[in-house]
Amino acid sequence: MSYINLVKKALKPNGFFAITCFIPGGALGGAEITDWEVYRLRSLKGGLGFTDEKLGSIFKDFKEIEIRKMKEIKQPNDVFGVSGLLTAVFQS
Repeated sequence: MSYINLVKKALKPNGFFAITCFIPGGALGGAEITDWEVYRLRSLKGGLGFTDEKLGSIFKDFKEIEIRKMKEIKQPNDVFGVSGLLTAVFQS
């Protein structure tokens, strides 16, 4: 079962889901390689990087609520946030 089908099956009608991922070339990861290179190299190189456009394309069957770079939040704090990540919210 594909990841997209899994998300669709898990969500109620009009349900929301969020995802956090690496940005390409980010300090925390974000390899800029294709899916084919992942299989050829047998490695994610620490984690694949995604752009706003790529996430929008992958989740095109969903309504895009927001895609943005995660904000850095100094710790200790009640919320988490580090630079180098992309965060998105979609609705079914």
